Amino acid sequence: MRSILFAASAALTLATPMAHAAGGSWQCENQMDMDREEAREIAGSNNGLYQILMKTRENWDIAHIREQCEAYAEGRPYEISCLNDRRDWDEIEAMVPEEYFGMASADLTPHFQAIQNNTDEAIAVMNYCRDVGAIE
Repeated sequence: MRSILFAASAALTLATPMAHAAGGSWQCENQMDMDREEAREIAGSNNGLYQILMKTRENWDIAHIREQCEAYAEGRPYEISCLNDRRDWDEIEAMVPEEYFGMASADLTPHFQAIQNNTDEAIAVMNYCRDVGAIE
């Protein structure tokens, strides 16, 4: 009987969201941006495409953070922690228009400039996360 109770307790513990997330942070212990290598691998030597990928990554981050904080607020499974090495680069790459991959770096400049600055949206998402208690 004792082993059954232990197993049930362990299963409930493992099914609950990560404890460190409540009042947690998206900050990384190692502030080095490990995912730059991923963007460079996709872009190759095309710096314009690299810049677009990095901006697209920021947009993916904002959407992912909102999803995780919404999951926290709704009591669903979530993970609030450093995004380094956790980003879905296939999804990020798919967000970039296909024709950009064949364009010269200089030709991508207007497309990079057209990508909106999401500072206000990022601030709004972080405020939402704080409001629901997902981060401090």
